[in-house]
Amino acid sequence: MKILQISLAFPKSGVGGIDADLANALAKNGHDVTVVVLDSDATDEERLPRKVGLISMLRVKTGRVFNVGYLKKGLTFLSIPHVVRREIAKHLGGREFDLILFEAPPVTLWPVVKWAMARFKCPSFLMQKDIFPQNAVDLGAFGRRSLPYIYFRRQEKMMLKTATRIGCMSRGNVEYILKHNPWLPRKKVVLFPNTCELRPVAKRDRAAFEKSCGIPENACVFLFSGNMGKPQNVPFLCSCMEKLEGGENAYFAAIGSGTESGYVKEFIEKRMPRNGRFFQKLPIDEYNRLAANCDVGIVSLDPRYTIPNYPSKTLSYMELSMPILASTDMCTDYRNLIEDEAVCGLWSPAGDAEKFVKNARVLAGDSALRERLGRAGREYLEKHFDVSMSVKILEDFMAVRP
Repeated sequence: MKILQISLAFPKSGVGGIDADLANALAKNGHDVTVVVLDSDATDEERLPRKVGLISMLRVKTGRVFNVGYLKKGLTFLSIPHVVRREIAKHLGGREFDLILFEAPPVTLWPVVKWAMARFKCPSFLMQKDIFPQNAVDLGAFGRRSLPYIYFRRQEKMMLKTATRIGCMSRGNVEYILKHNPWLPRKKVVLFPNTCELRPVAKRDRAAFEKSCGIPENACVFLFSGNMGKPQNVPFLCSCMEKLEGGENAYFAAIGSGTESGYVKEFIEKRMPRNGRFFQKLPIDEYNRLAANCDVGIVSLDPRYTIPNYPSKTLSYMELSMPILASTDMCTDYRNLIEDEAVCGLWSPAGDAEKFVKNARVLAGDSALRERLGRAGREYLEKHFDVSMSVKILEDFMAVRP
């Protein structure tokens, strides 16, 4: 099978992250994978098709979509279809493809996909991630009667109509999409969880870690990693971690980037200099080495959300056998994963500082509980979130087509 995968974020090395894991797993299974990446920093050399490991890659220079405000991000999303279509036609127009694999957001990508489906006479598979524009409405970026919402909601509908099949991260996502788009055939929307390549659990070197980072001996290190933006409810999270400073022997390690990363960095340096440290976004191998020496992974979401969110950082925590301290909105089914399905952590409603701090104290004071929950998360990952399952879903989808 010849696959054209259009990705919003894909490492230049071709390794690391759920998109890269999927592309490489498809290639290892004998499929010919070409990845088109939207990249504001693409060099002239990278803007030509080239082989990167097992896959082919073409990076398309676009405006910035990460670490920018909604307005600038929206303007970039509007320009993307024209730029991506031009580059695909220029560099890949003479090839043949059997499947177009793409993700949302952006919801404005559908004209490119529709064109590519006609050009290459093949179906498409949408990997539905964040649900936009409703997530922007939830966070107060604009209202449901505003022109931006009306425009982007129409784009979302066109995207859902264009995709041959729609894969959602959780059962809650599936039901949400069907409920709010009742015109969609139920069989068109399927479960397609985030998955990753299974790697051995990274080895701990806690003594060296404590020495290099100035971490108190025997401290419980809480890790907050990945994107740090408005959706992560950063001020609430920081205020809760500050409440742990002192007798609980808790330490806060933050690794990542995003519009709110400056807030996290300043907070740690000014309010928790002895009980926390901020690290800029790290290469995947370096991140894994550092994260392996942490004790608890934090997942935080804004309480205003009305859509089911399934944070992808969950996989990296599970991979490291790390228990999860979660604080999420009441609309997502993420709580079911943490408390009932994987039984891999402790959950509290977003905004409930008392319950969050209580859960953090329980984890900080019970190493046996941390070990048991972390092991359960790793076992659940191996059974349910192995990237081979995503490959099978895509292969089964193509197998039943005429």
